[in-house]
Amino acid sequence: MVPHSDLLGLVAILADGGPDIARASGRLHPGVVHFPIALGLVAVLVEWWRVASRRSGMSPLTLPLLAIAAASAVVSTATGWVNAAYEYGGDASETLNLHRWIGTGTTVVFVALTWWCWTLSIELAKGGAAAMASLGSFRWAALVGGAAIGFTGHLGGDLVHGKGYIAEVLFPPAKAVEEPKETETTGVVSLSADEQFFLSDVRPIFEANCFECHGPRKQKGGLRMDTKDWLFNGEEADWSVLPGKAAESLLVHRVELDRADPDAMPPEGNGLNTDEIAKIRRWIDAGAPYPEGSAGAGGAGEASAATGGTSAPGISATATNAAVAALGTVAIAGNSSVEIPASIRAKAEAASKALIARGVLVQPLAADSALLDVNATRADPPLGDADAALLADLAPVVANLNLAKSAITDAGLAQIGAMPNLERLRLDGTQAGDAGLSALGALPRLESINLVGSKVTVASAAWIASQGALKRVYVWQTAVDNPEGIKALMDARGSGAKLEVIGADLPLAQPKTPPMPEDPAAAPAEQPKQ
Repeated sequence: MVPHSDLLGLVAILADGGPDIARASGRLHPGVVHFPIALGLVAVLVEWWRVASRRSGMSPLTLPLLAIAAASAVVSTATGWVNAAYEYGGDASETLNLHRWIGTGTTVVFVALTWWCWTLSIELAKGGAAAMASLGSFRWAALVGGAAIGFTGHLGGDLVHGKGYIAEVLFPPAKAVEEPKETETTGVVSLSADEQFFLSDVRPIFEANCFECHGPRKQKGGLRMDTKDWLFNGEEADWSVLPGKAAESLLVHRVELDRADPDAMPPEGNGLNTDEIAKIRRWIDAGAPYPEGSAGAGGAGEASAATGGTSAPGISATATNAAVAALGTVAIAGNSSVEIPASIRAKAEAASKALIARGVLVQPLAADSALLDVNATRADPPLGDADAALLADLAPVVANLNLAKSAITDAGLAQIGAMPNLERLRLDGTQAGDAGLSALGALPRLESINLVGSKVTVASAAWIASQGALKRVYVWQTAVDNPEGIKALMDARGSGAKLEVIGADLPLAQPKTPPMPEDPAAAPAEQPKQ
């Protein structure tokens, strides 16, 4: 028999480092929730199909369907409450509250419907007008229960996929039609060095890792990070970011947790790297300067007026104008300013429509970004030099441009013009060469370019060396894909530059494990020495 003290020790070990059974049970909710939804709705449909087909009595399927639906609804409700307690950290958002309370009420309704169905089936077996009258009332009650199940499921979809997940498809918001203005207006954006650091270094980290669950569509744990008003909403003690106190901020604590910890953020992927965490710490210790958001912020009217009704998310009325609303562009270095004509927006919108009609995927870089991700790989026929004028109209607002396997040539690239916000460019599988790259000029934010299978040669070394932000170049299957060519690119950039030139000997393709020992039996016998 195991001593009592040993049992207590085992319990303590499991509680401290063992599996989190309670949390795991809560995460069963998405798996079991579909049983009551499906079976409950089928039970309702079965009965009303019986009415439509003018068949008397109750369907023999109704009682077993309702019984299973009610039992699974009890399990689903219990796991849902546990899941909300862990995953939403006590979040009292309206959507979550409605979801769990209406879901709980629906469970009670289906348990009651199951009991009513059982007693009613006994009465119907005996016959009588009273039982038939009760059957009609039962069917109407079941219909209400089915509607409640549907609404509860809709709220669950909002929690998982963001508010309006279904409604925005069924009832898309009307898009305001903006007439291009005859006269061009320009605006000036001036930001402090700390604000510039946030917008250029910290906010992109949030957009890539945080806004999906803590942005305008979803606010898990009651946290929304896409504007200053939301991030610093409520009592200061509840803020996840404490200005000037990075070491005490919950945000820093959660992103620094071990990836195996269930509370680590972001919950999926490899998490933030040390450089990204260091940037967030630096920003918070500097006072967490966050240009005020237009949503719910004072001065939003002024910002909206300056942009024709559309203000730039995360930027206050004193630091926003038509240029920022149109391009999402801010001053990057020092306390400088940037001036952009408002007419660029109208050109970009018209070009987007024309490219979409050509089969090009044109979409916002992020939910709140005015910059674009342009993918021409599925255009039919392939995008060519004749389409370059449309790309030129989009050029100032493009962040990612994928022209892989298109028919674009150096002549087409020469028409595109300046792309001040371009970060990633793909020209793999095209006829682009040295002249085309040279025609693109300086791309101040370009970080990655894919030239696989293109016509570039070592003559492009000077252009690559001039791209100050460039970190990675893919040159497989090009004239540069050899030790001499790669060395020429690296030497042109300088020994101190952080540039990765990737050719056929891509390190990621090499085996990570040590080679297996040779099988002595398979090795050729050594020839005796003469």
